[in-house]
Amino acid sequence: MFRRKPSCFPRLSAVLTVVFLWAALYPPCPTSAMTIQEERELGEKVLQEVRKVWPMVQDPAPREYIARIGKRILATMEPQPFEYEFYVLNTPEINAFAVPGGKVFFNSGLILMVETEDELAGVMAHEIGHVLARHIARQSEQGMKLGLATLGALLAGIFLGPAAATAIGVTAQATTATVMLRYSREHEEEADFLGLKNMERAGYDPRAMVSMLKKIRRVSGPASSDPPAYLLTHPAAELRAGNMEIQMLNMPKMEGKRPPEGNLKRIQTKLVAEEKDTARAVNYFENCRKRKPDDPECLFGLGLAQRKMGGLDRSIESLSQAASLAPQDGEIYRELAAAYFLKANLEKAYQNAEKARSLSPSDAKAHYYMGRVFLEQKRTDEALQAFLTANKLDPNFGENYYHMAMAYGAQNMLGPAYRSLGYYYKLAGDAKTALAHFQRALPYFNDSPKERASLQKEIQELAPPKKDGK
Repeated sequence: MFRRKPSCFPRLSAVLTVVFLWAALYPPCPTSAMTIQEERELGEKVLQEVRKVWPMVQDPAPREYIARIGKRILATMEPQPFEYEFYVLNTPEINAFAVPGGKVFFNSGLILMVETEDELAGVMAHEIGHVLARHIARQSEQGMKLGLATLGALLAGIFLGPAAATAIGVTAQATTATVMLRYSREHEEEADFLGLKNMERAGYDPRAMVSMLKKIRRVSGPASSDPPAYLLTHPAAELRAGNMEIQMLNMPKMEGKRPPEGNLKRIQTKLVAEEKDTARAVNYFENCRKRKPDDPECLFGLGLAQRKMGGLDRSIESLSQAASLAPQDGEIYRELAAAYFLKANLEKAYQNAEKARSLSPSDAKAHYYMGRVFLEQKRTDEALQAFLTANKLDPNFGENYYHMAMAYGAQNMLGPAYRSLGYYYKLAGDAKTALAHFQRALPYFNDSPKERASLQKEIQELAPPKKDGK
């Protein structure tokens, strides 16, 4: 556990406010903790382990929405040493966490329980506070002896829970290191303070940070032996909420809020539709439609769930009704394009994809489905351009890489094809297959130093660790 060295600070007042202010104004004493580059590498290792346990939400919209909230908060700060990345995991567990290197993870279960964007921003601001204060890195002097690969597995095991730790292979012998890496109460208080300050600067209501913490605590009840995962890695909920309320007494009254970064209701609709229990999702949206027959959101979600269940005709009917109620909603037309594509009605798929692109030109999946249509029609030049546009708009959209590889392959551009497959499998969490494709791609880029260096970096990151774990 990290402790500040008394010799580096004057004696602090016992008053809570002064403690928080001092933490913000004075940096920690120099230690032999991780370098910035080591933090980046550790973040990549954690990401690899997380992908082994929980799948990412496939629809890019939830991740893009979460990223906009994160970037809005980061915009209030000085330039950061990390390029922050945001991920949404497809699991009902109520949790969110951030790891060294600026990687921030939100579970779909947490996003579904919030009522406002401000509550999501409260969790985001707190998690960014942990990265900003470099809490894990500052404690990691002992952990570095284990090697980055082992340390990454330990951190993933901590944040994902006991079952995940077993799946990853974190053994009982790692207990001491695991305890050492957990957040202390001091860390939580510092992240809360930084979060409140940055929320207010970003135009969010800081009170939502407290309401969200209390809401998470109420999920299990005060005496529960099975609290949400978020509380296991972010302890002392009641004390923290009280401390934050004291802090907010001294904060200036908000003059005005900025508009939200997206449509929270639509994001939640998509997450419900992506649940593994498809029948449950269909039932949810059927009941929604009965309560609100003229709400396009209910019909939109129903169409998504019906399509996932295989009911393409019913999906097209529901989505068409949603489009008639919301004719300017490009996402509805995009999903109609997907349903028609699955029915092999390429003409209707093209019409709806084109409509989606005209209404939402920055929608990566609209360009993706247009590319799918072109690829089926053997119009590989147009298909490749559509996939490249989608990739530029959303470089983390895994499926797009697969079909982009097919378009490259159809034009006998084998280097880019293998490279695209490498990224596809990397995003799917299959490091071994990704590595094989990156290695296959490498000889094709002997005359392209920049692309070759990029591939070599991917190969180095995905290569199995040495026996000593370093």
